[in-house]
Amino acid sequence: MITVGIIEDDRPLRRSLEIYINNQKDLYITFSCNSMEAFLEQRSTLDEPFIIFIDLGLPGISGMEGISLIRQQWVETHIVVTTGNDNDSVIFDCIQRGANGYLLKPFNIESLVKNIDIIRKGGALITPDVAMKLFKKIHKPKDTYQDVTANLTARENDVVNELLKGLTYKEIAAVLGISASTVNDHLKNIYVKMDVRTKSELISKLLRK
Repeated sequence: MITVGIIEDDRPLRRSLEIYINNQKDLYITFSCNSMEAFLEQRSTLDEPFIIFIDLGLPGISGMEGISLIRQQWVETHIVVTTGNDNDSVIFDCIQRGANGYLLKPFNIESLVKNIDIIRKGGALITPDVAMKLFKKIHKPKDTYQDVTANLTARENDVVNELLKGLTYKEIAAVLGISASTVNDHLKNIYVKMDVRTKSELISKLLRK
């Protein structure tokens, strides 16, 4: 069972998410709030969910601040931003604060929920336009980028590039013509060399350079 949390002040959208998720046999909503304040009031009684969908434009405490607050409490939760804001600096700030995904509104709720499986299999949940912005930010002058990944092998760099596209281990394996277990081995080495533990930490480290 995949547990889901929702922090969204758009009542019709939040209700639509609740109805659709509740109709899925392998998904369960642990909480649904209209603000960060409402979430903070009850967080001590909540179990850590697998994934949280959070809107940026919340009243009171913003979704941006909310990412940091959630990450302070729950290290393993997958935080996915849902917003209409496609500003580069906002996207990068969210990722650096600990977001695992960034989806632009409007989106198809059915597709959104199906994409939870992407995260469950090790991928990152981002829309193509957001991915393009990340690539433009990450693919800086060659010497700068090489400074960041100097300790990685050519194949490890290939894996990083595919990982940043949001591909799962299996999909990376297919693209690179290697096994999924080999991809997993490369990622373990990459995380050690880059001194990170998660994909969001890896992306954040690349963006800071």
